Amino acid sequence: MTETTSIIDLNSRLAVNPNLVLREEDDDCALLFDPDRGSVQILNRSAVEIWKRLDGKRSLAEIVLSLNETFTGVDEAAQEQVLQLMRSLSELGAIGVWDENA
Repeated sequence: MTETTSIIDLNSRLAVNPNLVLREEDDDCALLFDPDRGSVQILNRSAVEIWKRLDGKRSLAEIVLSLNETFTGVDEAAQEQVLQLMRSLSELGAIGVWDENA
């Protein structure tokens, strides 16, 4: 995984930062803890489902399509919401572009 300095789009293949800890609190949310920074982010259920799919193998477009397995009503607006989430997580250093050569 490398840091994302490029633009994140639906073709991006992203992976989670392995140094972060995801703790699912209940069915509605989870805590994403960064021990290096001492920061905590709250993720809602859909963000957790996306987080679990960030393995670097699937594009964001494929991940959005796979959300139909868990949620109903995933539409084109969901694509933009996923992109916004990924950009936010990228800024926090929580995700990066998957680089098989790294």
